[in-house]
Amino acid sequence: MKVVLQDIVRDVAQAAQLALPDAQVVVKRLLSTLEEGLTSGQRIEIRDFGVFQVKKVSGKKGRDILNKRSMLLPDYKKVSFKAGKNIRKWFRVLPGGTLAADKDGQLELL
Repeated sequence: MKVVLQDIVRDVAQAAQLALPDAQVVVKRLLSTLEEGLTSGQRIEIRDFGVFQVKKVSGKKGRDILNKRSMLLPDYKKVSFKAGKNIRKWFRVLPGGTLAADKDGQLELL
C-alpha cells in the first residue's frame, strides 16, 4: 500500500475538521517549509517522528564504459531520515516483518 498526497490531505481534513481545499493548503505549506529547510541545509527534527538532514557524499571514482576511461564523480548531497523512538518502537512490534538496522541506526523492514 502506498500513501499519496491526496490521502494525507484527506486525513488532515478529517482530523482537523477542515474543508479539503483548506487542508490541501496546510499540507502543501508544511511540505514546502520542509523543502525550504532542507535546501538551505537545515536539520529538521520532528519530535517522536524523526530527523531529516542533508548529508554530503564524497565523490567517487567512476568509469566511462564507452571511452574506457576512469573519471572522478563530483561530491553530491542526499537527504537522510533517521526514525525517532516512537517510529522505531512501532516497527519492532509489526507482525510478520523482519527488522534490520544499519550502522547509522536507520531501520528497514525486510
